This record gives sequence, structure tokens and C-alpha cells, in this order.
Amino acid sequence: MAPAKSSEPVYRMYNPNAGEHYYTMNASERDMLKGKGWKYEGVGWYSATNAGRAPVYREYNPNARSGSHNYTLSWAEHKHLGAIGWSLEGVAWYACRG
Repeated sequence: MAPAKSSEPVYRMYNPNAGEHYYTMNASERDMLKGKGWKYEGVGWYSATNAGRAPVYREYNPNARSGSHNYTLSWAEHKHLGAIGWSLEGVAWYACRG
């Protein structure tokens, strides 16, 4: 669950060549992807900033041609994907605990 609004936007990007969406809170990363042909689709939602937040982890599969990113609330899934070769990219944003 995402909060209605906070000071931390999560940007939504789209790669028309791979058909993949990508989400980041990093404006520099957003701008770099725009420069590489990704379409900026605006703010998808806002990251939670309160004490009740839950981390959403991001992983990258370097072998995938499409759908190369995974997002999960599960620490166990995050660690498992790292163990089988995915790159662990850390916390992508925070969700509200619901």
C-alpha cells in the first residue's frame, strides 16, 4: 500500500523496446534513463516516510531480456534472488504497513 502523498516521489519509467516498467526515487537515475530512451511517465506514487513504513526491495536479473527487475516486500525473497544470481539493489521505496 502506498501513501497518498509525501515528499518522496517514486518515478515511473517505461522502456518501449523491452516493454518494461521501472520505478525509482532517484531523480538522477530517472534523468539518465530518459537520456537512454526510456519514457518518463510521471510520479507513480509517493514513498512512505512515517515510522510504520515497510521496505520494498528491488532486484535486477542481468540475464533477462525483459522483466529484468523484481520488487518485493519479502526479505526472504530478496535474499533468495541474490543467492541465485540476481543483483540486489537494496530498498527501492517504502510502503505503508496496512
